[in-house]
Amino acid sequence: MRMLLTVDSQNKRLLGLVRDFALGLGFSDEPGPTSQVAVSLPQASDETLLHLLTHVALSATKSGVEPGEPLCSVTFQEDGAPSEVRLGLRIASFDLQPARNTNPI
Repeated sequence: MRMLLTVDSQNKRLLGLVRDFALGLGFSDEPGPTSQVAVSLPQASDETLLHLLTHVALSATKSGVEPGEPLCSVTFQEDGAPSEVRLGLRIASFDLQPARNTNPI
C-alpha cells in the first residue's frame, strides 16, 4: 500500500526526530510547511506505520511535548484501489515498560 504520513507540530526537535527516523525506514521526504513533516513510502505496511507512530510518541516525550500534541495524518491507498483513505490521529496515551516475558507477542 502507498502511504503518506504528515506530522504537524510547533516543536522543531520533534519534527526533526520523526523525519530522521522515517527516512531511516526508507520513507521519502515530501515538501510541506515548516511546522510539518511529510514523508511517503510507495510500499508500506501496517508494521511500518506502527513503528512510525510509536516513534512520534517517543519523540514527543523526548522533546518535552505532550504525546497528543502532534497531529498525525495518514493517507494510504491499497494497490489498485480507486480511492485513498485519510486518517487523522493523535496519541491518546503512551507508556513504555519493560517486557513482561522474553517471548514475543
